[in-house]
Parts: sequence; C-alpha cells; structure tokens
Amino acid sequence: MPDLNEGRLDLPRSGPRFIAFGVAAIVLITALGGRLFQLQVVQGDEFARRAAADRTVEVPVPAPRGLIFDRAGRPVAVNTPSWTVKVRPADLPGPSAKRIMARVARITGGDVSLLRQRLQAYHGSPYDLVPIERGITRDAALLLTEQSEDLPGIEVEVEAARRYLDDRGHETGRLMAHVVGYTGPVDREELERLEAAGYLRDDVIGKAGVEASFEDELRGDYGAQLVERDASGRLLDVIETVREPVPGKNLMLTIDGRIQRLATRALNWGMEAANVSQGVTVVMNPQTGEILAMVSLPSYENNKFASGISTQDFNVYLADPARPLRNHAISDIYQPGSTYKLVTGIAAMEEGVTTPTQQWPTYGCYQIPGAPKGECLYDWNRQGFGPLAMVDAFALSSDTFFYQMAVHTGVDPLAKWANDLGFGERSGIRLPGESEGIIASTEWARAQGRAGVFTGELAQAGIGQNVIAVTPLQLLNAYSAVANGGHLMEPMIVRGETDADGRLTREYAPHVIRDLAADPNTLQTMRIGAREVITSGHAYNIKDLALPGALSGKTGTAEFGELTREGTLPFHSWFVAYLPSSAGATDADLAVVSFNYSAVVPGNVSAEVVKYFLQLYYGLDQDLRLDPNDFSLVTAN
Repeated sequence: MPDLNEGRLDLPRSGPRFIAFGVAAIVLITALGGRLFQLQVVQGDEFARRAAADRTVEVPVPAPRGLIFDRAGRPVAVNTPSWTVKVRPADLPGPSAKRIMARVARITGGDVSLLRQRLQAYHGSPYDLVPIERGITRDAALLLTEQSEDLPGIEVEVEAARRYLDDRGHETGRLMAHVVGYTGPVDREELERLEAAGYLRDDVIGKAGVEASFEDELRGDYGAQLVERDASGRLLDVIETVREPVPGKNLMLTIDGRIQRLATRALNWGMEAANVSQGVTVVMNPQTGEILAMVSLPSYENNKFASGISTQDFNVYLADPARPLRNHAISDIYQPGSTYKLVTGIAAMEEGVTTPTQQWPTYGCYQIPGAPKGECLYDWNRQGFGPLAMVDAFALSSDTFFYQMAVHTGVDPLAKWANDLGFGERSGIRLPGESEGIIASTEWARAQGRAGVFTGELAQAGIGQNVIAVTPLQLLNAYSAVANGGHLMEPMIVRGETDADGRLTREYAPHVIRDLAADPNTLQTMRIGAREVITSGHAYNIKDLALPGALSGKTGTAEFGELTREGTLPFHSWFVAYLPSSAGATDADLAVVSFNYSAVVPGNVSAEVVKYFLQLYYGLDQDLRLDPNDFSLVTAN
C-alpha cells in the first residue's frame, strides 16, 4: 500500500505567527473571563433582579368598595359574593370559540351576542381574564365548573358584587335609585381617562348617583401582589403581598329611608289620582341643607345595572317617555309658576318699587305697557282682587299684582335677585347631572340673538312663566333660605362617614353658599305672606292639619307646551312648604316641595301630595286629602 505522505514537503513553522495567535487567545479568554466576572460577580445582583422581574409581575388587588347607609344606619348599598364568568383568550380555541360561547350563554341564561361583544371589546394581553358575565346563579357557576374540561378558556371566579337594598332590607334599589345610583364596568373612554389613576380594564366604577359623585371616597386604595409568571406571560403563583388594599370609605346619606318611603307613597298616590306620569317630592332641613328625601318617579331598578343590564331591559327604560333614568328633581327644568312670586316680591321691595304696606291696583287683565290697547295678560281671577299690598297679593297669588312688580323692577334687577336665591346656577349638591335652569336677563336674551326681553315676557317672568325654568331642588332651596332667615345652603346628600356597622364616625359640616342680600324685613314680609297662603284657604284645607307648627308655603300652576284642542295649555302643579314654630319664625327644620308634570286636573295635586306626606310623617289621625279631580274628601269616596 503506498504511503500517502511520501513526497510531502513540510514548510518551516513561523514562530511569530504562533506567538501572535497565543497572545490573541489569551486576550480573548481574559476578556471573556472579565466579562463573565462582571456579569456573575460585579453585576450579579442586578441581573438576578432582572431575571426575577421577568418571572414576576406586580398585580393590583382591588379594594373592597365602601358601603352606603341611610341616615338611620340602614344599609342601602352592600357588597355580596357573586359568580363571574371570565374568558382567557389565549386558551379559547379559535375553531370552537363560537360553540363554547353559545354553551356558556345557554348555561347562564345570557345573551351570546352580548358575551361576544364584551370579549371582542377587550384589547389587552391574551393571558388576562376577561369578564363576560357577572352575577350568574350558583347553579350555573357549579355547572360551568363541572364542565370546565369541555369549556377551555372559561373560568368562574367569585367576586364582590354591588347590591342595593331598601329601608326594610329587601334587595331592591328602586326606593333610592336616583340618589344612590349604581356601578358598572369601566368603559374604554373612562379607562383612557383613569388608567393612570390605577383603574383596571375589568374594573367597576360609579355610573350614577352617589356611587358616581363619591367614586373617589367609595373606591378605596388598591393593593398589590407579586405573582410569578411563565415565559408566555401566564400568571402562576402569588409570591408575596406587596401592599394591602385599603377599603373605601363607608358613607351615610342624609336621606332617611323611612321618610323616603313616606314621600314615595304620597307621591305615588297623587300621581295615580291625577293620572300623572312624572313627579318629584324633595324634603329638606332648611337649617342645614340636608336632603331627607328625594323622590323622582318613575324610578328604576339599579340592581339590574349593577349585575349587567340586558339590552332589552335597557331599551325599555330608554323608550319610556317619562324618562325613569333621569333624576327629575335636579336634572330637568320647568316653569315654576306662582311659586316664583317669592323672587318677584323680594326684588320689588329691595329695588324700591314697593313697600310691604303699599297697595297696588289689580286687574282682571293687565294691559302690557307699550303694547297695542287690548293686549293684556289675565289674572287667574278674571275679576281681579282690588287694591292689594304684598302679603295679601302673595297669599291670594294675584297675577296682575306681580306682573306690575316685575315690569317696574326690570328684567336685570329681577334676574339679580333670582340669582341671589340660587336660581340660574347649580346648587352644588354632590349628585351628577344637575341643571342650571333659565333666568331671563338682557345677557340671556343676547345669547339667543335678541336685543333684550320683551315687556310681556318680563311680566310673565314675574309669575314664573314663559322664559323662567327651574329645578324642583332650586325652588325648595330658595324657600328654605327665606325660611331659615336668609342663608342659602348647599344641599347635602351625604351626611358623613361610618364604620362597617353604619355608625357615624365623621360628620360632614353644612356649607352656606351665601347669605341673602335682602333686608331681614323683606324676608319677614314674605314669610308672613307664605303663612297667609295657608291660613287664607288658598291651599285648600291643608290649614286644618294638626301640625306642630305654623305651616307656610305657596302653590303654583305653570302652563307649558302647545294648545290643546280645547284651546288651553297643559299645566304643571307645584306646592312648596316649610314648618316653623310660628308665623314668620326662622326655626323651620322641615321643608318640602312636590311637583307633578302635566297635572291637568281642577285641583292642585301637589298640595294634596304634601298634605298626605305631612299626615304620614307626623302620624296624624287625620286624612284631609281632596280628590284633585272634584275636590271631594278621599276618605268619603
């Protein structure tokens, strides 16, 4: 066999090349070793922390939402365990997703299209759990758990759910829905605004009422846990609790559930008697501004919203022309009618147009100054009342008297005193959706593209018609300011904070918006007039109630809308009252207003509602209610 190496020529080896290679190898090994030393020893702790961070994530821990109690310490908003269906998108097999979602809907009784919408609206990590159905039944939760192998990606978790109660502990929130409100899932727009403040994609947030306006107090401070995760980002085990969650504050309403129920009962009766579809009753303490009852009918069931209202139920609310989702006590504005004569009377005396004792002629029809002869505004009493001074004019509610007061006062001075009494501005009550109202003025007219307010409009403004619109709460607050001696209070809806058992631990102080600029004698004149409204019989037989004080107040009827076939306008009904110890006294601690929308009956149904409420509130062995249709005693029917 031939030698393969035979004849091969070996070249001489280069010593310098070998040395260079050795040096390069030594440098490379030294550099690698140094870098390894740096990574393992010098920066070892840092990279260990980074590695741990890649394996862990800090997860927020929701804080228990604060409870809500009524004035007597009865719970009206609580947290209860509830089952929630969640989906982990990464584990939901694409080809079977529709089948799985349909099966979940069948078990829970949910709407499969709504479940899909909730899942599709989510744009976070595919490993996050996305809630698609809250408040499912225990049986449905157990069934889903048992069938978990056939429902990949579906998980059932126990969460705290909001539940609303009435004053008797029943699970219904209708009694105080417009006050308490409800919570719901945070939407995309809210999340964009609040994510920096710690809100989560599957968070709940106050949507209406106190739940919304006191969101910061009720939410609490979220905690945090350090949780291990795998390479795909899936959360595994909790390593430690970094920060404990701090529960939200428990709140006590100024509302008394018992008073709310009595006011609701009285208003329901009046609305049924007069065939009215929309009404309001608000009860206040004039000394503090505390709202003791706020009833807006029709109401709604806020538990439906807290558990995730169906599209069908929501559309029923939206389609109702009486707008049950709106708090008519603060969100809607109406002509106040003769109740507004309080403003006109104060303005006329303060502007020097008249004095408490100066008499003015009244007419069956008041000729509008500057208008063609015969263009006049009628008094409700087409015969007129003869000469009247302020107290009697207010007690008898002479329209032509107050037409004159408004015209001689002028539109802007009249607006100034309306503003002083709180009209044309929000009262400051901590409830969402409050309206400002409309007060006629030169500035207001120019905003409408007009040079000013017509004289006829000004005259009608003097009796709360045409270009004047107020909320029921504004009207009650104005009368309360006169009743308490001249302090316009900021209406309070939350009394303070409580412990877990509903005992008051921190009371919020009442706040005076401003002291009225009117002379005390002017306010006293109007208080005497308000008492004579009752004693004169202008408010029917309410004067005969055996009340512990000198009931004072004012009726009001306000035309609105378009002429009927009979050539008349529909009208609203108002009655506002307060109860001092004696005529003209400033110690009243109870005031009430009732409003009935389009109460087209001969009698003032709102006066009957207040009458019935007072009978119930004081437990009187009297029933003096008059049927607003024919003035007959209800008890005699």
